[in-house]
Amino acid sequence: MPIWIIAKYEILRFMRMRYVLIIQFLMPLLLIFILGSALSGAFKMEDRTLKPVKVDVVQSDSGVLSAGFKSFLSTPEIMKIIQPLNIQSRDEAVKRLKSGDSDFALIIPSDFSSRVLEGKEAEWEMILGQDYGQNLTAKMTLRSFLDQVNYMQSAIISAGPGAAELLQKQGSDGSFKPISEASSHVRLGKLTSSNSNYTAMQYYTASMLVMFLLYSGMGAALGLQGEKERHTLSRLNAMPIHEYQILLGKIIGSIFSSIVQAALVIGATILFYGVDWGNDFFHLFLICLLIIVASMSLAILIMLAAKSSKAISTTFQMIILAMTFLSGGFTPLPEGLLQRMGEFTLNHWAMQSMFRIMLGSDASIIGHHISILACISGGLLLLTLIVYRKAGYHE
Repeated sequence: MPIWIIAKYEILRFMRMRYVLIIQFLMPLLLIFILGSALSGAFKMEDRTLKPVKVDVVQSDSGVLSAGFKSFLSTPEIMKIIQPLNIQSRDEAVKRLKSGDSDFALIIPSDFSSRVLEGKEAEWEMILGQDYGQNLTAKMTLRSFLDQVNYMQSAIISAGPGAAELLQKQGSDGSFKPISEASSHVRLGKLTSSNSNYTAMQYYTASMLVMFLLYSGMGAALGLQGEKERHTLSRLNAMPIHEYQILLGKIIGSIFSSIVQAALVIGATILFYGVDWGNDFFHLFLICLLIIVASMSLAILIMLAAKSSKAISTTFQMIILAMTFLSGGFTPLPEGLLQRMGEFTLNHWAMQSMFRIMLGSDASIIGHHISILACISGGLLLLTLIVYRKAGYHE
């Protein structure tokens, strides 16, 4: 068949180019070694003793919940985590934060208790300090009290105004205390079959493999565009071969080369770097295949839209580098906007699927990540078919 003949010669063409051997096979191994060795300390997991957080409290509320909050702060467990200090004003608390005299500030408005009892929205103002870990510790601890207040408020709303009056009466004689523990709907379990976490070498092996599999699509796009620029595509179209057979043959050849690339990178990292890929090689192959399908779909889309090899190269590199950065492929990103943006990238779901396999996660968790990756790849493939029907592959 013409498709397989074209695919065969496409593979031979790739193998004869020296830069393919260097860029597609040696470069990922070199980057994995450099990044995995240089940043290994950032991936070490160890227990840390929490330091007590100095919290300035501006308590303007004198309602029924103020006594409960005071009791909450005085419990032995909370005192090991938080060292509260009553401050008169918000300005003073901010000043102490800036000078480093405190680690965190909490501002409680004067109408907090009344708004809770009336079933209205009520909130605290938490002012963060300079240490991220101390901020996280204080926020999580104080929110445990807010969870109790939310539980109590929902009970008041359900029971009606009579319940609020009863709580106010209890608060006036000091007998009211918030509930000590709300019922939990959390089931404790393990995401992996072991207590280990992935190492720096595993992390960068996955991220670099995904990135360079995407780069294989750029090579395919440049090859397709080269046929146009060298005017050899018109000769191929003059033959009794449909244009879709030409395109499909070249893409199949690129897919085969990418599969070989993935197999060599995985095998080399196991042999030379001791990377533990887990035991689920079927799902690992499926992940690599989905990445390659997405990469080839991008290759066709960009090739049909761009007018030159330079435009294809620039567009492809911008897309791949942006997705790799947002997914944490170069360095793990902290929680925030960038990390949430990374969840919309192909790299994120491909890397997370590989991590789950490395850590021996449950099959349902691996399947969840792969299904999302498949939806992204399938969407790109469908878009490619739609665009190709309109544009076609010809000069």
